[in-house]
Amino acid sequence: MIEGKKTKDKLAQALLTLIEKKDFAKISISDITQATGLNRQTFYYHFKDKEDLLHYSYFVTGLNYLQADDLSLDNWEEAVLKMLRTMEKYQTFYFKTVTSDSEVLVREFTALTQGLFVRLFEDVDHEAQLSAADKDFYSRFLAYGCGGILVDWLLKKVQATPMEIAAQLFRFAKDIEFFAYRLYQSETEKSD
Repeated sequence: MIEGKKTKDKLAQALLTLIEKKDFAKISISDITQATGLNRQTFYYHFKDKEDLLHYSYFVTGLNYLQADDLSLDNWEEAVLKMLRTMEKYQTFYFKTVTSDSEVLVREFTALTQGLFVRLFEDVDHEAQLSAADKDFYSRFLAYGCGGILVDWLLKKVQATPMEIAAQLFRFAKDIEFFAYRLYQSETEKSD
């Protein structure tokens, strides 16, 4: 298990190094295996294709911070900040891969954040006013919106600092909680 992770990390590191000199679309499996000294069979044992390696590379260069089971409204800003700082560190990798095909990152990011937003809505919906379908819809909407903000930030070569982006996202989440509570209060007062 540990040896497999080392090999996967070695392949991901090769991709990160190669992308400094070449566009993602022009990097071949042969380029990656030559850079690592591994053979194609080893590559295909760990990854089904270059896009699969890209998924893994996104995970180890930032998205891993969004997978903690203990993430909540109270502590997710710290995880997002760590993710953004790591992405800033690998900004050439992110810029070139997002320029080549932003959908891969958006899919990965959205899948992770949608689950986080569902948990956020469950945390703030103390009165059980939202249906499961509403939570799912709102979570998908917010996840895609945050994914768009992330891609825009990366395409602008991280002009805003990770702290600025994380703070904006955190304020946004707090505002959603605040306005949802006010809306619930208003609806409760109307029904009384």
